[in-house]
Amino acid sequence: MFDEAGREILARLRGASRRGTASSIEAALEALPAGPQAELLDDRLPLAFLARVLGNGGSCEVVGSRQAVVGAIGAFVARRHGQRRVVAGFDPRLAALPWRDGGLLPRFGAAESGDPLAVSYARAAVAETGSVLLHLGRDNPASNNLLAEDHVVLVDADAIVRRLEEAWALAPARTGGAPPGAGPRGSMLISGPSSTADIGMQLVTGAHGPRCWHVIVVGAGLDPDLAERARSLAAAAGAARRG
Repeated sequence: MFDEAGREILARLRGASRRGTASSIEAALEALPAGPQAELLDDRLPLAFLARVLGNGGSCEVVGSRQAVVGAIGAFVARRHGQRRVVAGFDPRLAALPWRDGGLLPRFGAAESGDPLAVSYARAAVAETGSVLLHLGRDNPASNNLLAEDHVVLVDADAIVRRLEEAWALAPARTGGAPPGAGPRGSMLISGPSSTADIGMQLVTGAHGPRCWHVIVVGAGLDPDLAERARSLAAAAGAARRG
């Protein structure tokens, strides 16, 4: 199966792994230089995060209550699809939403091909990159992030962190069906709607996942004009990048 060079590479890897101890590996990790960091667009984390979301091709809203959450989802799905059906995982925060107040008809479980809209709840959000971190499992099935035509992600304002490293450092939330203390089955970092420019250098959305990615930041006391300010900030950042 392997030629001589391949066998030599594998032998070196095996030898290196045998010589490594937990302390030597930890020391080697500590010695690695820090990677470059993207510039924050604003010191206010929710504003910086939303501006990056818009720059990544997503859309956004800011709401202050659970009732406002379902109202925003209901208006979004009605505007996009002319109906009120959505699919959501078993995340307790999703189950506790007053769906009927928004005129919504949720189905709890995993999304299937052809579902118009899926709703997820992010574990964290990153102001540096405009990304959301989702822990996968029964509470947040991976298919809900990939199969529906549109994807709505809810993010608590106090779950927005400055840098990507801070998001990974958060204690993992226990997923549905997992024993106490167990981590998630996996994690997914999403930074925009699905898109590709592989064919003819033409940007196409929805090639490998949702066409539309809509982020709703939830938090009492947030500036109601925050989304509009994020649009202005994203436009200014885009103009500076092009100029």
